[in-house]
Amino acid sequence: MDTIFLYALDVSALEADSAVWAAFVSEDRRARMAALKNIEDRRRSLGAELALHAALSRHVDGYAAPPACLRLPGGKPVLRDGQGWHISLAHAGNWAVCALHRAPVGVDIERKDRASAIPVREWVGVESYLKLTGEGLSGGFRTLCARETEIFRLGERVAFLARAEVGGCLLCAATDAPAALRVEIVSPPELC
Repeated sequence: MDTIFLYALDVSALEADSAVWAAFVSEDRRARMAALKNIEDRRRSLGAELALHAALSRHVDGYAAPPACLRLPGGKPVLRDGQGWHISLAHAGNWAVCALHRAPVGVDIERKDRASAIPVREWVGVESYLKLTGEGLSGGFRTLCARETEIFRLGERVAFLARAEVGGCLLCAATDAPAALRVEIVSPPELC
């Protein structure tokens, strides 16, 4: 079975406006962070980029910071030269995550105590699938039903799900074939 590598970073202690992270952060990410008014949102955005850096530094030969990504029209990030790797980024609460897989992947993370009309366990499955496809919330999420290891659209299986928990949050990664999820918690000192 293939493995989805998931790198999780606790962002609560990050100083999002610190120059110490400049070498690890792309121009695109800096611009995205600058547009965010809330410091917590900037921390999570920075954390996603640092989790991506951790993933690439462990798996991509010759990788040099900062990460080089393009954004598809729906906002899905893709690596410019990922040597066959695919990524997906997400953040919630004090956590930011990066999923790295040899096939297209979508990832979501949500706080377990999040108030929602849709149960959180189902929502992370639905959103991870929408990130896999690049459709985002415009992708007809009301036609989707997430079970523990699979997601269905109008009764037909459309993807497989792998789940985990970290720091009071639920994680879910969606792929086209069954895969194991390997979670590694990284911290900023490991990145320097």
